[in-house]
Order: sequence, then structure tokens, then C-alpha cells
Amino acid sequence: MLWLAQTCLMAQIILAPLLLGGLRPWALALLAILTGIGMLAICLRPGPAQIGKHLLFLWIGIAALIGWAILQSLPIWPVQAYPFNAPHVALAPHGWLNMATYLIWLGGAASLTALVGRLNNHLNITIARTIVITCAVQVALGAGADLMGWQTTFWFAKQAHLSDWTGSFANRTAFGNLMAFGILACLFLYDQSRAPSTSKRLDQAGGWLAIAVLFAAALVHSHSRLAFVMALVGGALFIILTPRANGQSIKRLIVIALGIIATITIAILASPELFTRFTDLARNDLIQRDDLWITALHAIAERPLTGWGADSVGLVIAHFATPDLNANAHWFSTHNLWLDGAIVFGVPVMLILLAALTLAIKTVLATCQQPDTRALLIALFVMAMLGSMGDWVMVMPALILPMVMLGMASFEAAAAAHRAAPARGDHAGQSPVPDRKALR
Repeated sequence: MLWLAQTCLMAQIILAPLLLGGLRPWALALLAILTGIGMLAICLRPGPAQIGKHLLFLWIGIAALIGWAILQSLPIWPVQAYPFNAPHVALAPHGWLNMATYLIWLGGAASLTALVGRLNNHLNITIARTIVITCAVQVALGAGADLMGWQTTFWFAKQAHLSDWTGSFANRTAFGNLMAFGILACLFLYDQSRAPSTSKRLDQAGGWLAIAVLFAAALVHSHSRLAFVMALVGGALFIILTPRANGQSIKRLIVIALGIIATITIAILASPELFTRFTDLARNDLIQRDDLWITALHAIAERPLTGWGADSVGLVIAHFATPDLNANAHWFSTHNLWLDGAIVFGVPVMLILLAALTLAIKTVLATCQQPDTRALLIALFVMAMLGSMGDWVMVMPALILPMVMLGMASFEAAAAAHRAAPARGDHAGQSPVPDRKALR
């Protein structure tokens, strides 16, 4: 039954991007069904399922977030002042239902990854290969739509990003971020080759680099500034943190810096539209992130402790909008997940969440000692941080699922190695059982 559970996990990585990112309720329901089937498959295996303490802490955190969201929606608070007169702090009293569904699915997917990872120490490599497969599918969809002149997301006609590659997403940043993760996965798989020389390594695993170049070209065609920066930072970090035995660090840093400059130059020459989008950052009439974030800070300052409840960001932005903010736009996010979280949950809860995430990342990195795995995780965490501060799309199942699964699978593999190491050492150090006849 292990293969069925693993198949349910890998299928979610491929399906989530095809389902408009997986954040729609119907898409999340399909992903949750796959997670449930995988859980049943694990439970039907012979022998008890081993559940670590980290999963217990994960579910305690999820229960606490859902409990606080429910508490915000209950009519137990003093009557709130304008913009609404109600005995609860949640602007959308039933908004916690969607959030609870999402968190339960995410916790279930992480738990299933941990359970499968305990039984398969090479699960992170399988996940990386599956990420490459789903990126290849998205590249085929994006390239096909561009060649045929279709302005579509393959679900409905495009209403924005008409000249950008979006694959089956309805968002160029989400498509570009997935390509950035695909590039990192290709670098990780290339690094798995243990060939003694660079030429032999290129001969054995050079195809992964070729696929990474293909993903980079697709990323450039998405014209996403954030994804381009994430790919540069993540790729450079991974290469820096996986040193070669025969290479000098200074020379490697110089080569990496020259490679980054060359990549930027080629991207500018290949896609002037992407360069134009970077120059647009200086235009106040187009870029309104500063007004949006100022609006968010005003809303947070109004209720720093209790927050405004789930599904409240759009209403809050509309109420506290600065004079320069485009009121005709449909602002459903501040394009910064940390500000969104502070609006929804309040500052104290977000500080606790930040401390918990920091502790979890520190624990994972302390457990994983292999240089390539540590480099992969550090690059992933940095890319996730950049993505969370630059846009809202990182909460899409298509983007958060590969990160969570790679992190959990790598942690379980490292923990299994730690558990096996003392056992091997103790066994090797034991003296043989004495011969009873010789002692007589």
C-alpha cells in the first residue's frame, strides 16, 4: 500500500497546477480526497504507523489557528465600532470554514509526506522529479497556447496577463514561481550525480541542466519580476552552499557572480518586456504596493491584537484605502502574506507563528547534515520568504505543497539516518557472545 500513498502525494503535485493552482474550493476538495486515500493506504499497511512528535506539534498549531478564527467569529465580544456594529470581530463570520479546510488539507498532506518518508528514505528525490514533471507539463501548456495564439488558462479566457505565459494558472507570478522551484529541483537532481569529474557529471546528469534552462526560458516568458528574483537568489544560494572538493571558494564565487550577470543580460536581451516591467517599478501611477501596504498598516494599527478575521482583507483594504490607492481594483490581498496574516489574525498570533516557523526551520536544518539537502532546504526557505513578502500566490497548493513535501521528506530521511547511526555503532562495538564450552 506504500506505492498507493506515494502515488496520491505525487498526483497532488501534478494536479494542483492543472486545477488553477488548487486554491478553488472544488480543487481543494479533489486534493483532499487524494490525501485521504493516501492516509487510508498507510493505515491499511501491516504494523502500526509511527507518528513523530513534530506532527503532533503541527496539528496543535493548526488547531490553535482554527480555534482562534472560530473565536473571532463568535458573538462573545463587546459590540465593535464602525465599520460594523456586531458582537464579533470577524468581518466575515463564516470565513473561518474555508481557512479551516485549507489548513486541515495542508496538515494532512504534510502528515502523509512524513509517514511515507519514514518508509522511503529517497522520497525527496522522487518529489524533486515530480516537480520537474509538473513544470514540464506547464511549459508545454504555456508554449502551446503561445504558439497557437490562445488567450486562455485552459479553464477560461484570460482577462489579464495576455502576453504572458501562465500555463493552466490564471497568474503569471504563480507560473513563474513554479518554474523557479523546477529550476531548483533540477539543480538538486544534477547534484545527486557522484561522478568524480565535471565532464563525467555532465555526461551522466547534464540533462537536468538542460531542463533547467528550458524552465528558465519559460520563467522569462512569464514576465514575472518576483519569480525571476526568486530563481536567481535560490539558484545562486544552492550552488554556493554545495561546494566542490577540488574547487576554490573565491573562484567559485567569482564564477557564480559572473553567471548571475550573464543570466540577467541574456534575460534582458531575450525578453525586453521583463526589463520594462522592472523599470515600471519607478512609476507611481502603475505600482501601488506602497499605498497598499500603508493601507494594511493602518488597518493593523486599528486592531493590532484581535485582527479582523478570515476573509476580511478585501473589506479592510476597501475601508482603509489611502487616497492614492486605486479604488476600482479588486484588492483581495495586500500582496504580502505577513501583512495579510496580521490583518486576519492580529499581531500577537503572527509573532507566535513566526517564532514557530523559525524554530521548525532551525530544527530541520540542524537535523539535515548532507550538504546538498541543506542547500536545497535553505534555498527553498529563502525563496519562500521572498515569495511571501512579494505576492499572495505562495499560499496556492501548487506552490506551497512542493515546499512542504520537500522539507518534510528531507527531515524524515535525515531523522531516519540519525536513528540508524547509533544502532550501527552499538552493534559494531559489542563483543561476541562467549562460547559456553570454552568457559567450562
